Amino acid sequence: MTISTAVCLLFGFLFAPGQDPAAPADAPVTLLQLRDGRIQWGTIRAHDPEGFVFERLDNGGIARIGWDLLEPRLEEKLKSELGYVDLTGDEVIIDADRIVTTDGTEFLGRILDRTADAILLKTASATISIQKSRIGGAATTVPVRALEVFSKAELYDQQLLSNPPSDAAGHFALGGYCERILDFQHAIDHYQKAADADPSFRPADVRLALTRATEKSKNQDQIDYLGEVESELLRKHFDKALALADAFAEKFPGSALVPDAKKKHDRILKARDRFIADRVARSVLTRAGALAHTAALEKSFEEAVAYTQDAMRLELFTSVAKDMQKISKEATPDTVRQMWAGRKKIIWHRASYGLGTWLLGKDDALKGMEEEKEGEKKPVSEADQQRADLEKKIKAFLQNQEMARRAQSKDQQNEDRDGFWKEFPAMSRAQWLLAYFVENSGDFEVAKHPNLANCPDCGGHGTREVSVAGANVAKSMTGKGVVGVTNECTTCHGIGRIRRIAFR
Repeated sequence: MTISTAVCLLFGFLFAPGQDPAAPADAPVTLLQLRDGRIQWGTIRAHDPEGFVFERLDNGGIARIGWDLLEPRLEEKLKSELGYVDLTGDEVIIDADRIVTTDGTEFLGRILDRTADAILLKTASATISIQKSRIGGAATTVPVRALEVFSKAELYDQQLLSNPPSDAAGHFALGGYCERILDFQHAIDHYQKAADADPSFRPADVRLALTRATEKSKNQDQIDYLGEVESELLRKHFDKALALADAFAEKFPGSALVPDAKKKHDRILKARDRFIADRVARSVLTRAGALAHTAALEKSFEEAVAYTQDAMRLELFTSVAKDMQKISKEATPDTVRQMWAGRKKIIWHRASYGLGTWLLGKDDALKGMEEEKEGEKKPVSEADQQRADLEKKIKAFLQNQEMARRAQSKDQQNEDRDGFWKEFPAMSRAQWLLAYFVENSGDFEVAKHPNLANCPDCGGHGTREVSVAGANVAKSMTGKGVVGVTNECTTCHGIGRIRRIAFR
């Protein structure tokens, strides 16, 4: 074997020297540069849309090489010289007005005028009058191919008038513009004029451009077809764009542009996945809030909590997938869940249990508070010591209250919760459910330390001191002044905190 095993693996299959299927005796020697930086001298013995057969000059080894293994500029140069041109190219893109009618029909163009009852819209083929009664919403601005709005002749005339060429550089630039609007005949004319005006002006580039434009002109119908694929991609019609790209090989069998159609296919898939992933990242949050609001209006406390455990999660991803299917039929709950799991976690959102924090129970309501206290300093002054002693007394009181609460019958506890839930404002119930779902579903990243704000009535103590005087004082206390009685705070039910969370 005359070529290394490593190169064999890179290049695919090998021909032994002397087995070249098509070896022209006068094939020019070519310097080959690969994407990884390696170079090799040799000759191109045969070629096709997928790659070429290369014979090394030093040892006669022959390898099959794909076009995508070459350094990009060399790939473009060789493909152009050999007639395999990249036609996915840099078309002219402009801003256009998008109008959608009440029946879902989409119009793209430039608004020329507005009358009392219609809008005049210019497209590449005609000027359309759209009745205002048919329009479903305000017009939006979207990027489109220039050929969606103007014909090739219109674009060419506009460019010629705005930048008339006066030298070789001007003709060369106008030829490049003509290629971008798929007007290859005019491109050939201006490249030729550039060569005639000044033979010393970038002769290699002018010669390459002429070859490229000539090859493109031979495949005008195929290029126009690929242009339709690009139009559908820009409109975010991903399924239609994919179908057109996949049908190219069947519509134009044996075409040298089949690899370009395959590139379009891959590009559409990537663009679709990026677009849907971005929509999923926003839709999951929006839909979760909407589902929580609906449950808050329709369900009792126990039913709402049960709903957040499994049913809400299932309904969330199913409903988001249904929305995404309007973009692509291939969107499923599983793919949506995967996209959500792989989302970029950047913006923090917030939800609050509000005055319903006590419904969680003390342990869950104050979860995370212990970790915050670990870093707190011990009391160092007499006032701090007194405050610490007071907190101990309050804590002991709350523990007693909790024991008493647990001693209540289950029916009584449920009655308290259901009664509060019915009186709790609908928006507050929705926020409570959203916060509960986010903390317990496992599908969100929740900040480690919650915001545990003090109860507005008891200041975070969980108790309130009620002054008792006059007729309310027992006979044994007569003459001893005002008496303070400590009761559990009826607002936070002894919790002392309002729990708020951050999530993303």
